[in-house]
Amino acid sequence: MTANSQTFVSARAPKWWRWLIGFGTAWGLLLTFVASFIEPTPENLTLTAAIWFSGFYTIVLGLTRRWWLPRLTKHPLRNAVLLGAFNAAVIETIFLIFEYIFGAEGVAAHPNLIVDLIMTMPWYIMMCFTFVKVQNRWRFPTATVLFLGGIYEIGADGIVGQFMGILSGDNTLFTIEYWLMMAFMYLWAFIAVYSSMLLPSAWLIAKIPPRSKPSGSGFWSALKPLLWIFPFTIYLFILFFIIMVLSKNNCFQTGEHPHYIQFHLRIQ
Repeated sequence: MTANSQTFVSARAPKWWRWLIGFGTAWGLLLTFVASFIEPTPENLTLTAAIWFSGFYTIVLGLTRRWWLPRLTKHPLRNAVLLGAFNAAVIETIFLIFEYIFGAEGVAAHPNLIVDLIMTMPWYIMMCFTFVKVQNRWRFPTATVLFLGGIYEIGADGIVGQFMGILSGDNTLFTIEYWLMMAFMYLWAFIAVYSSMLLPSAWLIAKIPPRSKPSGSGFWSALKPLLWIFPFTIYLFILFFIIMVLSKNNCFQTGEHPHYIQFHLRIQ
């Protein structure tokens, strides 16, 4: 195992790694605020409010965990998956609520919460399921868990979302500017969004006595949830087709929104 991968999976992250994740997250949150201040569109205001509130929600979970965490320790692994999935549904709801408050369009996966969850929950459930298995084996420190949240969000929203956008002629995914923005802004801002899906599950897993020291690469094991990107993309293509068929038969209504499914990066 290399020095870098050892840092990534060590039980207690080095100070420089903790500072990097902390500074990077603050940087991403600050940039969302600046973007909304410079260009206060409904979409930018929705994104900033939803991202910040997502981070606040995780902080609340952390401050109250002494009351709710012991109730989940009877079946920790199962409950860790359910907890992550539940928090994912909460985050999707938060985005949709702020979308309505600011009158934005296309920020949430879909303007109808039920359809939104049908679209997104398969990814969240399998991501949480795989993360729990990996975390139970490797016990990543808090800083690494937070960083993984940004990585997973980049895969789901940043790659799958933009890939689906190709259907409407959006080729942003293939531009250098897009990937630079991903690396220097979006990755860090996304940490707050996924923090409640991963960190509380890690707290619960920490209640289980660790196994013997695992072999292999913890770095690559941490990326296993991203393997679900491929079947998730296929699932979205099938769902997209079904919704389009239903819409042509007037069996599916989406209100005033001009598109039945809007796939794009949440930060413009």
